[in-house]
Amino acid sequence: MTYRTFISPPSSSRLPRKGTKRASGLRPERFSFRTLLGIVASVALFMPQAARADDGVLLDSVMAVVNHHSITKSEVDRELKPTFEKIHATYQGQAYLQLVASLEYNVMMKKINERLELEEADRLGLSVTDDEVDHAIDDIMQKNNIQARWQLKNALASQGLTFRQYRKKLKKQLTVMKLVNQEVRSTVVISPDEVRDYFLKHRDDYRLPGHVSLADIFLSLPEGATPAQIAEARKKGEHVLRQIGRGDDFEMLAGSESQGPNAESGGHLGNLTKDQLLPELIGPAFSVPVGKTSGLIQTRRGFYIIKVLAREAQPYQKFDDIKQSILNTLTKKTTEKRIRLWLEKLRAHSYVAIYARRENGTGSGTGEIIPQ
Repeated sequence: MTYRTFISPPSSSRLPRKGTKRASGLRPERFSFRTLLGIVASVALFMPQAARADDGVLLDSVMAVVNHHSITKSEVDRELKPTFEKIHATYQGQAYLQLVASLEYNVMMKKINERLELEEADRLGLSVTDDEVDHAIDDIMQKNNIQARWQLKNALASQGLTFRQYRKKLKKQLTVMKLVNQEVRSTVVISPDEVRDYFLKHRDDYRLPGHVSLADIFLSLPEGATPAQIAEARKKGEHVLRQIGRGDDFEMLAGSESQGPNAESGGHLGNLTKDQLLPELIGPAFSVPVGKTSGLIQTRRGFYIIKVLAREAQPYQKFDDIKQSILNTLTKKTTEKRIRLWLEKLRAHSYVAIYARRENGTGSGTGEIIPQ
């Protein structure tokens, strides 16, 4: 069942004060993050047409109210306009409507959080100066290899944004970042013991691909080798195998008989994973006992005899090599969790509502707030 936003922005006399439980004529309730995640199917398919009031006057539609601030469909659509233009060429009919609804929901949710955060920043006296905005713009230009402001303005215009709008949007983002850094990120401290405990509990996530250390004796075949050439190379390979069998040194034989690029180093190939080996060599490399030698292995390039010097099926990465990566992972996970909890607290002390009615006309039609 789909919904469409219905009512126009409530008058100031009907807007609740912060923390208000009930407003005249409405059934407002606090709107939790978990509830918002479940309303993709029930929130309006906010289509291009605006809602009409009973007197026939065309009005913008209200998607949500955060304390005394309305989030309207027009401001959401302005942000999504470039995206709508792109997806309209690919999606049509119900698929297009469902995608639009999902996109609008995500932007609405983002704006609800942003409004709560900006109000909290204002309450705490946090702000961002024009110099900070200019410095951020310079950093963005440098990272994107943009040399001049006019190039940035042209790039913004292609996305439907003026430079002034971009500055305003960036200032909001920087304010939220400053707030979150102060209220959440600064409280996240991961101890060395936590990092080590995480490593020990998730060691299997930090395995390296299996690898082997090999040496080889290679007898090459020319491109498009004839049966006689193949037979001659095979005969030579069998002779080398007999020499190995009677105890001759593999490295010395590689130096004297191998035609491979590593012959001078005793045929040593180093540590190799499966994806670095020819398909014909994978089986012997991972099945021949360590210290032993394979038989004659034919490939399109020629004949190989390999010796397995060492093998590790799936070695663990060293803790010292990955502890910084684990610290970064834990910091990110903990920060994201605390941000979610922090936002829930902000919502718990605020008035957040969705105003909607069912598209088929059923329901109250009075701008009923979807309860938790």
